[in-house]
Amino acid sequence: WQQIEALEEVLIRAAAELQQVFAAQGRIDHAAVAAAARDALGTEDEPAELMLMLDYRVHHLLVDEFQDTSAAQSALLRRLVGEWSGRDGRSLFCVGDPMQSIYGFREAEVGLFLEARRHGVGSVRLENVTLAANFRSSPSVLEWINAGFSRLLPPRDDFARGAVAHAPCVAT
Repeated sequence: WQQIEALEEVLIRAAAELQQVFAAQGRIDHAAVAAAARDALGTEDEPAELMLMLDYRVHHLLVDEFQDTSAAQSALLRRLVGEWSGRDGRSLFCVGDPMQSIYGFREAEVGLFLEARRHGVGSVRLENVTLAANFRSSPSVLEWINAGFSRLLPPRDDFARGAVAHAPCVAT
């Protein structure tokens, strides 16, 4: 516990130092942008003026590469659709391929994709459509890929491990 407490103190100081460096250089990182966007919307109990304006004006959201969503980005998205009912004419369209999740180094969590596919985003339920048609590769290449990845990937999605099942594709 002493080491954890010491690490906590060091990380808090390092984060403060990073903010000073960003301010001096007029820069910001990806995580800070997502946090600033989320914070600008206020809280669920006390929405900011911006959130109220967006809730009134935004009717459709498209999220591409959803498999590479981080927890901070997911929180922002849940906040944006928080008051949507599913019967109010607004829509959320998420596009992604969990087998292509590559941004773990940027805190992307493919498990968020699996969770959204199963439970939706906030109060918005999603309809899952799995595409199998592949227009880019020959049948022999896809047979090789399907054979190899069906052995490498688990037979079912495993949310706890962030592991996704292989979804075979067909040359079209």
